[in-house]
Parts: sequence; C-alpha cells; structure tokens
Amino acid sequence: MSNNTSGQSPFAFAHREDLHALPDSAVSCEVALHGGFAVDREEADGHIYYGMPGCGLMRISPDLNTQDVIELSSDLKPINFHSTKFCTFDGKRRLVMPANGDEIVVVLSLDGKVDFTLSRPEFDEYRDRDAPYKPTDTAIVNDQLYVADGYGSNYITKVDLRSREWTDIFAGKTDDPEAPGLFGTAHGLNPAPDGNHLSISDRLHARFEHFTFDGQFTEAFGIPAGSKPCGIDFLERNGRSYALVGSLDDPQEGRAAPIYILDAATYEVVSTIRPKEDLGIELADHIHNTIWYEYGGDLYLICQAWNPGYYFVLELVE
Repeated sequence: MSNNTSGQSPFAFAHREDLHALPDSAVSCEVALHGGFAVDREEADGHIYYGMPGCGLMRISPDLNTQDVIELSSDLKPINFHSTKFCTFDGKRRLVMPANGDEIVVVLSLDGKVDFTLSRPEFDEYRDRDAPYKPTDTAIVNDQLYVADGYGSNYITKVDLRSREWTDIFAGKTDDPEAPGLFGTAHGLNPAPDGNHLSISDRLHARFEHFTFDGQFTEAFGIPAGSKPCGIDFLERNGRSYALVGSLDDPQEGRAAPIYILDAATYEVVSTIRPKEDLGIELADHIHNTIWYEYGGDLYLICQAWNPGYYFVLELVE
C-alpha cells in the first residue's frame, strides 16, 4: 500500500497498486472501460462483476486479488455495458447490464448466458425513432427495474421483471439546471437509504434528484458546481449513512476529478479524495464509477476512470 493518502478523517484512503489484478487477456481492453460494478451482496464473500468491451464479463474475486473473464456470445463481446447491477427474481440471481450504444438492457446469468433482453421502452415518448434511447444505469426495487436513459432522452422508465412489461415513465430532459424533476444527464441511480426514494444523478447539473418509486419528484440536492456526478452508492457505517460519488470533472477547470463522500441525509461533502493529485494515479483524470466494498473488516473503494479507462482500488486507512 502507498504511504500517500487522500481524503479527510474518517474517510482517508490509500492506493492499493497490488490490486490492479487484470488477467493478461484483458489488459489491452482496459482503455475502453466505461461502465460500473456490481457486488454480489446476497452471498457471504460474493464476487464483483463488470463489463469490459472487447473482452467480456469480468468477475473479481472477493479478496480483490484476481479477476476472471467470463466469455460472452460473439454479438455481446464488443458491446459497452455502461453499468452492472444484481437482481434476484423467480429464485434466480442475475446481472442487469444496460448497453448505452445498442438501445438494449441485457439480463444475464452469473455465468454470462443471456436470460432475456429489453429493447426500447414501449411508451409514446419513444415511438419516434428520432427520440434517442441510450440507457446508462438501472436500479431494482421489488422486482421492478428502473432504467435511466442518461445518454438519450433522459426519461426514467420502469419495467416489471416478471412480466417483462413496461409500466411507467417519468422525468425527461431539460437545459435548466434548476428545473425540478428533469435532467440534463440522468446518468446513474440507486435506491436511497430511506427505502422510499431513488437517488438519481443529474451529471450535467451537478445535483441528485429524489423520486418516489412511483415517479414523483420530491427534492434535489446540489453538490459542488461543475463536478458532474456520474452515480451514487450508499453505505451504512457506525450508525450513519454515507454516499459515494465519482465525478467526471472537478469544479476547478483543468484539475483532475475527485471522488466525494457525502452525508447521505444532507448530501454535504464529508471527504474529498483526489486519486490523481494526491495518490499519483496518472490515468484518474475523470472518475466514471466507484463503489463501496467491505471485506475482512476492511473498507475499499473499487473505482473506474474513463477516457482512458482504468481500474483501481483504494483502501481506507483512517
């Protein structure tokens, strides 16, 4: 572990260079990384999964020391899966992977076999083929799948995973950074710790908007202007809830992007981690995705930089 640290107590982290554990066959594809991670939290010491275009489905060991490539079919192997989420229904565990460049959300078994595919949502808003559909992330609540069309028309759509029928659509696009319930870029989402809302990043407008599960906007939380939050992941620790946010940019033009840790109730910044500036991770100019990961009593951040893509792991030291 490096002696350098970044972030403010109690969330200061060091770079674990030894955990950059890509298999040889994946190294040449790393530059194209542009997605996110899913931790199998339903099993003790579960694996972590993510997609790597040109290589396949990646599976990280629970101790973070090794990774395997799970082969995908030839038509899926080149695809960029912009995020990865776990879901369980009908007694089976699956991976949900939206393909932002292919107008589909693919539902896979854990060994990479296609269970089913969802194409363009079946709502009037998407009947015109000129309406772009480029899904960037998903969230699963009680067998309901929410899809963020962050690179497309910026609607949030909902589909019943059992029936595979589209059931709801809300939000949409705006250029107004203060317009409630609309998005510049609805990039990433997850259920909030209160159990009643989705927290959805508006990357373009540096805010998170909260919606009830039936699509009603409730409030918005701003974070440092210009930071361009890509997504959000939550953690319960010592009786408090925290949010982890990877940022595409820094509020200061030309400065490498930070990772923010927020109080999950107020969205106030409690720690700012600078992977490039403080930890010397040269390819960490833009942070596309980062998640909390606990193993063996230790706390990690599993991170992905973008353009160029780069995988790295940070470990809590304070």
